[in-house]
Amino acid sequence: MQKDHKHIASREDELLKCLKCGTCLSVCPVYAETRYEPAAPRGRMALIEAVNKGELELSEVFRKKINVCLNCKSCVEACPSQVRADDLILCARADLVEAGKFTLLERLIFRFFLKRGRLLPPVARWATFAGRIANKILPAKNPLTLFLPFPDGWKERIYPRIAKKPLRKRVPEVVSVKNPRMRVGYFYGCGTNMVYPEVGEALIKVLTHNDIEVVIPKGQICCATSIYNSGDFKTGVKHAKRNLKVFKDAKVDCIVVNCASGGLTLKKEYKELLGVNFDIPTYDISEFLINVIDMKKDFKPPEKEIVITYHDPCHLNRGQGIKDEPRKILKQLPGVKFIEMAESDRCCGGGGSFNLKYYPISKGIMEYKLENMESIDPDFLVSGCPGCMMRFEETFLQGKMRQKVKHPIQLLADAYPDGKNQ
Repeated sequence: MQKDHKHIASREDELLKCLKCGTCLSVCPVYAETRYEPAAPRGRMALIEAVNKGELELSEVFRKKINVCLNCKSCVEACPSQVRADDLILCARADLVEAGKFTLLERLIFRFFLKRGRLLPPVARWATFAGRIANKILPAKNPLTLFLPFPDGWKERIYPRIAKKPLRKRVPEVVSVKNPRMRVGYFYGCGTNMVYPEVGEALIKVLTHNDIEVVIPKGQICCATSIYNSGDFKTGVKHAKRNLKVFKDAKVDCIVVNCASGGLTLKKEYKELLGVNFDIPTYDISEFLINVIDMKKDFKPPEKEIVITYHDPCHLNRGQGIKDEPRKILKQLPGVKFIEMAESDRCCGGGGSFNLKYYPISKGIMEYKLENMESIDPDFLVSGCPGCMMRFEETFLQGKMRQKVKHPIQLLADAYPDGKNQ
């Protein structure tokens, strides 16, 4: 039997806390779609416990069952025993990777492309272009589709448009202001850099308008959320150490992030999962504006009213405990009618690469979100995570819906003098 499960063994105390009560079943979005016990937190805890006891191997079957998890942390929030099922699942994935259960595609992406900031955008651009071409020219039942890395739902997919010019090439390394209140480092993350550079530009505009000097180090790389969430802890450690050095060298007072997963990674998971003490104070942009500096409110008169609703990213709300701050920003903006969506904190089904690997499940989870949005019929769906934004944007395009997707920082930037109209 396979006994090399050091990461699981290091969390044995968490396993012992699980009462197998099933409370987690009521909140797990994956279980709601599949009604399959091994795809629920309780089932996964039982499997991990069996590995820890030597009753089950770190097999391919085990890997497939453990991977069907969004890491949305709903089970952690609901658990009466406070079992960190999220960490246990990631530790199980780490043991699987170290046991050799790691695909060639994952190796190529995680250990080569994601650590090369300049190379990643053009590669991503060509990959999404190839995906769009395949969607157009290959029939749904063509045998060639069996060789696609993520075959489920491939014909439905609408791939994100990769920006012609990534954020790192659009902005200087330092954006200065007169009489700066603070010198702040900006960690932008892959989604903002490649897909939503306008979100990064909006963040810089907001910070400089609030007399903050912004440093955008060119040496920063992917935060590694997708890497260590897939179990490659060793590569994750390398990314953590490099990003720590880059921002230490920048001599910043703190770091701001506009990505829910990136913020969670820098603030907590580098240390708690990877053992790297990332000791630079780090804030989500909404948290920084509301709790640290008390942002300016010299808003221009609106030209028209817009209706918005807000989706709570799992890694911002449950991961970082940030729920009120984005709403406080949005509710202060002139010409913005904010309507709360039912179950705004329920996962959208994105989960990083989860929606690529398990598209039918992801689609079902998203349909639940759309039902909650229908009665509001907003102009904009607003969310503080580029990953969630991509998932909603794809869904809106597929359904030919009129709604657009925005980050809260974009609406704030628009409301300031010289901001664009919505």
